[in-house]
Amino acid sequence: MAPTPNNNLSNNATFREVIYPSLAPISFAFFLLSSIGVIFASAYGSAWGWFVTLLLTIFISTGIYRSRLIIEVKDGKLFVAGAKIEKEFIGQVTALDPAGMKLLRGRDANAIAFTEVRFWIKSGVKVEVKDANDPVPYWLISSKQTEKLVSAISKL
Repeated sequence: MAPTPNNNLSNNATFREVIYPSLAPISFAFFLLSSIGVIFASAYGSAWGWFVTLLLTIFISTGIYRSRLIIEVKDGKLFVAGAKIEKEFIGQVTALDPAGMKLLRGRDANAIAFTEVRFWIKSGVKVEVKDANDPVPYWLISSKQTEKLVSAISKL
């Protein structure tokens, strides 16, 4: 019997989370583009207004899609937004509550840490890096499923 595909996981990932922008920045972007469309329509005619609105809708939709954060744990590696780290370089993994995330994003932040933070996600995970050749002390990753992510990384 042929295996059935698992739509939640790609390429046999043990954990996968995709974080899209929240409704607030999306609403603001579309409000802004509709305002620009109205301005063009009043200055150059309705055809130009519709054209500019359509063009900006395509650009903003593409930007929203590309700004998503993809977190995957698979094949002995942690993938975050195109970056990857192998399991032998992963140190302690800590789930952070909103207070802990706030501290690591602000007062206790390390300037050379790898951060993939989305301001609308309050919780996250800190992954310490134990590579002598890498100056990055830790990865700070926004996540809605912190416990599942910590568990998946720990099982690598």
